[in-house]
Amino acid sequence: MKTYRVIVSVILGVLAAAAAACSPPTPSAVPVVVNFPVGDVAAGRQAFLDLKCTTCHRVPSEPTFPAPVSANPGPALDQGLANRDFSYLATAVMSPSHTLSPETSADVRAHMEGTLSPMGDFSRVMTVRQLVDLHSYLRAIK
Repeated sequence: MKTYRVIVSVILGVLAAAAAACSPPTPSAVPVVVNFPVGDVAAGRQAFLDLKCTTCHRVPSEPTFPAPVSANPGPALDQGLANRDFSYLATAVMSPSHTLSPETSADVRAHMEGTLSPMGDFSRVMTVRQLVDLHSYLRAIK
């Protein structure tokens, strides 16, 4: 499990360094490509529950999930995630303060102006396997 956490940290570091480059790439620059394994939808659903994502997020197509209890609930998760690529969803999960989802309510957005996302930092608790599986689950939500 520690190995996965180290791998997540290394991968996120590489992705952050690539994103931090402010100037356009030079012709000699080599793009960074990271290929992740195929995720498992059922394992991603379990990771969603294990990581307590239901504390803040409602999944309308999952009536058996517990209702969110957070004072700052995140957006409901639905089929709108089906077309989101890995980078978007990984950033939303691993670095939620990078951008706030357009689905974040106006009340939360107004309260949050200039502050961090209420979503916790999962970069030190989530394995690469969980991230990959969670991505598959989120894209499969109906």
